[in-house]
Amino acid sequence: MNADVQSHSSPVSAVVIGAESLDASLEFYAGTLGLEVIESRTWQGEAFERYWRLPAGARARCAFLGQGADPVGRIQLMEFDAPDRQRVRPAEVRRANGLFNVNIYASDIREDYERLRAQGSRFWSEPAHNNFGPAIGETLEAAFDGPDGVVINLIEILTHDPETVLGRILAFIASYGRTPTGYTPVVTTAHTVNDMEKALSFYYGPLGMKLFVESVLQGEETNRALSLPAHARTRSVLIQGDHEYGKIALATALNYEIPDLVPAAVPPNIGYLAQSFEVADLDRAIQGCAAVGAAAWSGPMEIDQPGRGPCRSLIVRNPGSGALQELFQRPGG
Repeated sequence: MNADVQSHSSPVSAVVIGAESLDASLEFYAGTLGLEVIESRTWQGEAFERYWRLPAGARARCAFLGQGADPVGRIQLMEFDAPDRQRVRPAEVRRANGLFNVNIYASDIREDYERLRAQGSRFWSEPAHNNFGPAIGETLEAAFDGPDGVVINLIEILTHDPETVLGRILAFIASYGRTPTGYTPVVTTAHTVNDMEKALSFYYGPLGMKLFVESVLQGEETNRALSLPAHARTRSVLIQGDHEYGKIALATALNYEIPDLVPAAVPPNIGYLAQSFEVADLDRAIQGCAAVGAAAWSGPMEIDQPGRGPCRSLIVRNPGSGALQELFQRPGG
């Protein structure tokens, strides 16, 4: 980390999702996952139009959701009032460049699997057991197509040993608390990139994030669970800020081709549009963005953000993929 750019390490504060139907998306995120609706509003006006690069008269119904005391791992849903919206991720796409999924810790995956499948959720496979070795621990995971084409990956931690990585996370969840329905906010979110080093220069530089774990994903069993070709090799780099939640699972394809979601991942479209990060000093973060080639998409500007209030904010393109990354600073931050 370059301490001259960012003196603290920023986790993902929120993921920004374009909703096809805000009411339907809330049924899942608030109803099923039990996240709290922190603020609902219709967002409009000249600043809103400039910030999201929308035509005059545009507006969006918004809901900002979270859980717990900290501004991390939250979800911003935006139903844009616009014609000709398209889905960012076609249903058949199981791996692609760009922002891809959100990971949520669950209490009982097998129960979730049966209940959600009965309600019509399309799971990619039955719950899969993962053993990451004695130092990390074991999980049970199940991915399915959530609202708006965003992939939801539910994770149940099976390891209770406090000497393991997952055992320590399980203890953190117990102390931090779950939603009334037994889930957590966004603990990790996936971002597949074309250029891993350029992507890391952004996350390590202006945001000051740190390496959590790195590996190469390969082998028939692993690739089957990831819906990848049997021969595929994927570089996986998990990074985090100053919190157990809001991590980013970066990936890049080493020996296979995948489609690119980034061109369609802009307002007013439907799907995973942006990652949002709170920084302590936006001016220094802007300097850091320029240093690593993270080109400005909109801002910086003063704008009243859902769930956060008046902020100074900008959106840049991640240099490793082109995906939208929002950086904001609240007054006194």
